Amino acid sequence: MTLRELKKAFKENHLPVELLSQEGDIYLCRVDGKHLLSNHDATPTIFHSISEAKEVLGDDIAHHLQLVYSETYDEMIHPENQANSSK
Repeated sequence: MTLRELKKAFKENHLPVELLSQEGDIYLCRVDGKHLLSNHDATPTIFHSISEAKEVLGDDIAHHLQLVYSETYDEMIHPENQANSSK
C-alpha cells in the first residue's frame, strides 16, 4: 500500500495504522495489521523518527497512529512476560 492509497483508504474508513519501532532509528508503518506502507517500487517506506512519520502521513492519520515496539525490545525489557507466554 502506497502513501496515496493509504490516504484515500483512510478517508473512506479509519483503518488501524501502526508505527512499528525497529532497531535503531527505523520505523515502518503497518496498515490494518497486515499491509506495510511501501514506496512506488514496492520497498517498505522507512521513517527515521516518529515526527518524520507523522509529518509524511499527515495530521488526519497521525492523530490515530499507534506506536508498536518490536518484540526484541519487549524481550530485553520484560523477560518475565516471555516466560509466562510459553506456558
